[in-house]
Amino acid sequence: MDIANSIILVCCLQRHYAVLQALALDEDDMPKINDETLPDEEGMARPGVVKAVEEFKLSVYGENYDEESDTSNGKASDASKKRKTTAENAAKESANYNWPDLADNVQLKDLTVTELKYYLTAHNLPVTGKKEVLISRILTHLGK
Repeated sequence: MDIANSIILVCCLQRHYAVLQALALDEDDMPKINDETLPDEEGMARPGVVKAVEEFKLSVYGENYDEESDTSNGKASDASKKRKTTAENAAKESANYNWPDLADNVQLKDLTVTELKYYLTAHNLPVTGKKEVLISRILTHLGK
């Protein structure tokens, strides 16, 4: 059994025992199950963690390593070219906003998810999650 299946099994068992407990105690509401298998996105986006990951990459791959051109045939793949283009476009779009002012004036919530993702992509941060998670990630990166 691989790790992914083990994690799924643990989550199913947690849910199963929560249902049994609710039935045994004649409770109307199901207890909320906290899935400990999910990564702490806010914690992983902290500047100290991002810096540590970058230092690790530097120590493993060296200064001259280019992620975009590291493919089996020595040429950048179409997918990596697309990612690079997307990152460049996001950096240009992100430059149109004054992010510290938006954060200070509690105006990030007025932006669209796409606009928030410009900042995240431009700073190599994860772009997954709901709008509140994206805002939290931006605020953490800005040190707010």
